[in-house]
Amino acid sequence: MDSQGRTGVDNIMDMSDEELKAFVKGRLNQFDGVKSTKLRFDMSGYESNKGACTVHNTNILNLFADLGVYDYTEYLFLDFYKGCGTIYFKYWGDNKNHEVEVSGYTTSGIILKIVQLTVLSGRNTRRRS
Repeated sequence: MDSQGRTGVDNIMDMSDEELKAFVKGRLNQFDGVKSTKLRFDMSGYESNKGACTVHNTNILNLFADLGVYDYTEYLFLDFYKGCGTIYFKYWGDNKNHEVEVSGYTTSGIILKIVQLTVLSGRNTRRRS
């Protein structure tokens, strides 16, 4: 863990399924010094302000960027329509576009699926340094 209580990608690789679930759930719980708030994706697909749903959901996904979820893909995004979720992505250096349906998943379940599809996939990564 770093000084902010974050776990690095090397630790993720060594976690059991239960430890990984607890880690994801812990990171989704935000504490502002007074109260704790559990972050959740807006899965409705409806928004009163254009783009608000996408920005909100991307901000949640970005909480896991330090683990390298984006390093394995050329693109990675979530889309929700009437409660039905889909992860769209393309692995780095691959020609195939992928879609994984995550309808019925919780926010932590979707994040776990993304970590499995990226960090735990064994795929090649782009060079970031």
